[in-house]
Amino acid sequence: MKKNRLNLAFRILTCIAIFIVVTFFVAWLLEDIIFFSLFIGIPVGIISAVIAFAIMTRYQTKK
Repeated sequence: MKKNRLNLAFRILTCIAIFIVVTFFVAWLLEDIIFFSLFIGIPVGIISAVIAFAIMTRYQTKK
C-alpha cells in the first residue's frame, strides 16, 4: 500500500515537472512569433503531462 502511494506521488511530481518544463520551453520558442505564446504552451504542457502519466502508469502496473 505504501509503495503504491510512493509510485503515485512520483508519477504526479514527475508530470508536474514535465508540465512546467514543456510549457515554458514551448512559450520560449514561440515568444518571437506569437505574443501570447503561453496560450499554446499551456495546452501542450497539459497534453504532454497527461501522456507521460499514462505511459508511466501503464509500465508501472505491468511490473
